Amino acid sequence: MSSFPRLIAGAALSRRDVPVLIIEGARAVGKTTLAKNDLAQAGYAYTTLADSATREFAVQDPARWLQSLPRPVVIDEAQLVADLPLEIKEIVDRGGGFTNEFILMGSASIGRTGLGGADPLARRSVRLTMFPLTAWELDGGVGSLADALFDGTLHPQSMPGVDDPELLERMAYGGFPTYALNRDRLSRSRLRERVASDVVAILSKTALPDTVINTVIAHDCLDTLLRAPGAIFNASRLGQLLDLDKRTADRYMGVFARLFLLTWLPNLATTPTQQTHTRAKIHPVDVSFAIESIERAGLRLQDNREMFGQLIESYVVTNIVASTQWARRRITPYFWRLAADPKPEVDLVLEGWGGKTVGVEVKASSVVRPGDLRGLRALRRHRGLTRGYVVYLGTDIREADDDIWLLPITALGDPQPFGDFDTAARLDLEG
Repeated sequence: MSSFPRLIAGAALSRRDVPVLIIEGARAVGKTTLAKNDLAQAGYAYTTLADSATREFAVQDPARWLQSLPRPVVIDEAQLVADLPLEIKEIVDRGGGFTNEFILMGSASIGRTGLGGADPLARRSVRLTMFPLTAWELDGGVGSLADALFDGTLHPQSMPGVDDPELLERMAYGGFPTYALNRDRLSRSRLRERVASDVVAILSKTALPDTVINTVIAHDCLDTLLRAPGAIFNASRLGQLLDLDKRTADRYMGVFARLFLLTWLPNLATTPTQQTHTRAKIHPVDVSFAIESIERAGLRLQDNREMFGQLIESYVVTNIVASTQWARRRITPYFWRLAADPKPEVDLVLEGWGGKTVGVEVKASSVVRPGDLRGLRALRRHRGLTRGYVVYLGTDIREADDDIWLLPITALGDPQPFGDFDTAARLDLEG
């Protein structure tokens, strides 16, 4: 398997203005390859705490171990030594500089348990989340899809289409490099075995050294959530389905979030102080996980249009959310749903710098009807809308309403329809 350029590398290398950069993401998403290729070429040394001997030295005396490292340095699997962020905080505070000396990488969240649950590296670090390869990256795109959605100059045109079997195939192989880049050598049956084995490894008892995990409960909870992609999280409902109390169900949702198995979108219509993963929309970090779980349960996706549509929504959402990590503007993703009837909803809302808002609706159909714009129109009335999109399975790009565009799903991997959006984003930020 050859390595593949990762667009998040540019964002990582541009953050020399903070002492610590934290790059987190699911196991086998490509962090180590990023470190050994892009970051090494920029002058970073590399060490990993996955090596048991190295980890033993770091655990025994983390301060001395850190002082022995060349700088700047990438420390991989940094979550395996719980005291590391506190020791780095002390080094950073003594130094008083802004030059990036440490890049911490982790396949689980780093430094979220020290100082009574506070982040010891707050105000001293920037965090980036590394997602699986996006369609944009796999098809050779440059820049960020999220920037393109804000700043692209669209014109009516037609694009190549994709039929259901081919789309299902793309989603099944997903974006993890070991799947996506071996598509011609990895059969679907072998792929299912690989995905199932990888999930078992991620949920091992050593995944989070500071957390006790019952692997049976963890697998049951994760399967239940993966088999409802794009659903709104309800801990009580999950507990009832699995005969668990609500606190246990909520706890395991937190575990999955720390392991980057799931991504969640808070509701933009909810008061900010109430924003947790409770009542958030939950998506698998990669739809390959969801498809394996669903097919293992015996469901034929070709025969279940509703489930197929849910997977397409997760596929679109995670492709776009991933691209926010290297976008030029700071972007926060949400979904939007009002409680009052008729409960208008938008699958993905991107709030960007300067008060700009982009809404994205996903339709598992090649035809978009006027009623399919209802959620985006409601969002425009209630909060304002810079631009809206209905991502669908058709082939035409066209404006269906004022600043609401129909966008074929194939455009998720093709910068061509958006024009020179990267320059537009830069000028917008500089202005």
